[in-house]
Amino acid sequence: MADAADEPVRDRGFKARKREDHALVLIERLKESLGDFAGVRGILRELGRYYDPVLGGAIMEVGHQRAIVEALEGGRPADALAVIDERYELYLKDRAHLGHGEGSAGES
Repeated sequence: MADAADEPVRDRGFKARKREDHALVLIERLKESLGDFAGVRGILRELGRYYDPVLGGAIMEVGHQRAIVEALEGGRPADALAVIDERYELYLKDRAHLGHGEGSAGES
């Protein structure tokens, strides 16, 4: 009967498991790493590889990457964070229907 107890787990399959959105994980790591220029550059490079079909380009385009690095090098972490948050919000905006949005506060 132990097999019967395991069946509901197997039957739930893919839909029951939440998929980790690696881009969101990277964005959170980026926010936490603003003091580490080498780390920021590596994360930005990786985020630049993630294509967003809704936005029609990379999640973090080269121009955004440059703006973030320049802001950090210029001692303006708030400006860097503003660019990161803007891209984050755009990325999440069209994914609320996929369960990635944390509410409808961002909808207008």
